[in-house]
Amino acid sequence: MSPSVAARLLFAGLLGVLTEAAGIGLVGTAAWMIVRAADRPPLAALAVAIAAVRAFALVKGLARYSERLASHDVVLRVLAGLRARAFAALAARRGPAPDSHGDALSRVVSDVDAVQDLLLRAVLPAGVAALVGLAAVAGAGAVSPAAGLVLAAGLLLGGVALPLAGNALGRTAGASLARARYTEAAVDLVHGAAELTAFGAMPAALAEAGERGRRLARLEARAAAVGGLVAGVAALVPAGTALAVAVLVRGPAAPVLALVALTVGEVVVPLAAAAARQGEVRAAVRRVRALTDAAPAVVFVGRAPALLEGPHGPLEGPPEGRVLRGPVSVRLCGVTVRYEHGTRAALDGVDLDLPAGRRVAVVGSSGAGKSTLLDAIAGRLPLAGGRLEGPPDGVEPWRVAGGVFADAHVFHATVRENLALGRDWFGDDDLRAALEAAGLGEYTGRLDEIVGEDGGRLSGGQRQRLLLARALVDAPPVLLLDEPTEGLDPAAAGAVLATALRAAGGRTVVVVTHRHADLALFDEVVTVEGGRLAVSPAAADG
Repeated sequence: MSPSVAARLLFAGLLGVLTEAAGIGLVGTAAWMIVRAADRPPLAALAVAIAAVRAFALVKGLARYSERLASHDVVLRVLAGLRARAFAALAARRGPAPDSHGDALSRVVSDVDAVQDLLLRAVLPAGVAALVGLAAVAGAGAVSPAAGLVLAAGLLLGGVALPLAGNALGRTAGASLARARYTEAAVDLVHGAAELTAFGAMPAALAEAGERGRRLARLEARAAAVGGLVAGVAALVPAGTALAVAVLVRGPAAPVLALVALTVGEVVVPLAAAAARQGEVRAAVRRVRALTDAAPAVVFVGRAPALLEGPHGPLEGPPEGRVLRGPVSVRLCGVTVRYEHGTRAALDGVDLDLPAGRRVAVVGSSGAGKSTLLDAIAGRLPLAGGRLEGPPDGVEPWRVAGGVFADAHVFHATVRENLALGRDWFGDDDLRAALEAAGLGEYTGRLDEIVGEDGGRLSGGQRQRLLLARALVDAPPVLLLDEPTEGLDPAAAGAVLATALRAAGGRTVVVVTHRHADLALFDEVVTVEGGRLAVSPAAADG
């Protein structure tokens, strides 16, 4: 946890303590004033108490609002950073056995959200209850030792014993896994409905999804029952503590101390219900930690927002992170790639030298291995043999080489969001320049337009050019483009490709294309056939 996050959490906790202290002061002062008023004193004798009640009421309201604002602010900041790290870790997983889409979705959404429960319902309330409880026991003990002992016993019962019992009874660590399995089944049904129907597998898939849903419902019902039972018992503890104080203490202080005990006891009530879900929350947190611990550190490899000038002035961005600047040369040495479902090598002993600033066209028949070649250069595939040379030490290949790949996704969001991908330091002028370079100038004034699921509201050519514009917003040192002009007429395709190459500047560019008319724009042409390469100068092909 960074010092800034810890400081924000501490500040939120202190506001919580102030809120509870003001509530206790309000109840205690009001109770004392009522008891004192029974003696019919002059109004002046109650003036201070009246003013204190008003002050405590105002402080409690303001402190509660500030505490909610501060605690949710820090938690949302933590979740934003954690979700970004989880997404980066999933994006970096290119091994032979990647997580299913459902499990990945569960980790990025449900498991990360569990951190919110951990902080808001466990860590902060427990810290506040500990500080307020100790202060209240000390204060009550100073007035009446018996009241202090009873209050301490009630707080230990409601804040320690019942949460431990709830945690023991509510061990539903399997709910997190069951939720991931259910999400996986739902994703498979939605995205594979056509295939499942065509092969007659839809009934079996529905039955499997229903069984997973019922298992999740049973686990959730058990957790809810345990949580309700523990919370119900915990709710009786403050009343029992207040009753015991009222019986043991004599004199005018009895009602005041009893009401104070009731108020203090309510501080620990939420802990018992929260503890009933801690088994599930801890399991989710472990899954997130296992995912993010394996994630590489964030490295910016394009334009350095804090260090470089953008096309429209200095760019503002994250201050941390190593920035890779300057040209990069990449070399494939004897690279072999095999997919799980086949024994034939998609790439077989490939050697390819990509000097910095080189423009290379990749051609070949369908299924020859062109897209696999780009994936290998970007480090998106595990290599069965050979090696990739060029990326600096400590910088992963997929941070050096990137762009438009065959499986690139368009999000159901606005044009702006699809281009920026959360990189808020890029302004609208930067996004419009990328759209112009990609030949999608008609959208420069429509940045807030929704493009539909996977770009469903765009034509095929517009979707491809949107992906090209995304790659050009912050192009890496080695720009890889897989059929960037697919779906365009020949004249438009040639113009868009020429403009994109100019926008790439001095970067290395590798383009997969079926258009032989464009080969004159490149320094050399690589022909892929049967997983092997043949390199020739562009002029010879032209």
